[in-house]
Amino acid sequence: MKKLFFLIATFLYAITLPKEFSANFTQTITSSDKKITYKGKVYKLGNEIVWNYTYPSKKTIWVKEKIYVYEPDLYQVTIINKKNTTLNDILKNAKKIKNDLYMADVEDKKIYFIYDKTLKKLFYTDELGNKVEIKFFNQKNSTDKNIFKLSFPNDVDIIYQNQS
Repeated sequence: MKKLFFLIATFLYAITLPKEFSANFTQTITSSDKKITYKGKVYKLGNEIVWNYTYPSKKTIWVKEKIYVYEPDLYQVTIINKKNTTLNDILKNAKKIKNDLYMADVEDKKIYFIYDKTLKKLFYTDELGNKVEIKFFNQKNSTDKNIFKLSFPNDVDIIYQNQS
């Protein structure tokens, strides 16, 4: 799941989101025997993204020059060095398959998008074979700029991870 956030914001076949974008989302991960649903709100400002999870537990993921994952229940922040691929790059390179269905190849993974005047859904199969689907609703071409400021207590545990 975290890999999507490393990746995971005009051409005729490309998808372009406005500089500012926000939406509520529902993320469903389905394995052969389980289905897990997460809910929250996503914000985009330029190349930065913030995923603010509210259900079933709180978590905030800031995708900036690095990725910061704040999990208040664990009282920790994970800081991850990431590749320099942005959501904008991925969407820009997406190819139209038919009607409102687009596909982008990212690190040997196919990510599919439903885009009809705005981003409606993305889905893919992760490296463990789980089916991941994120549906977007209440989309707006504006965002809360304050959400992009890193915000977590000074005394949380900090974990550093390097990604190639």
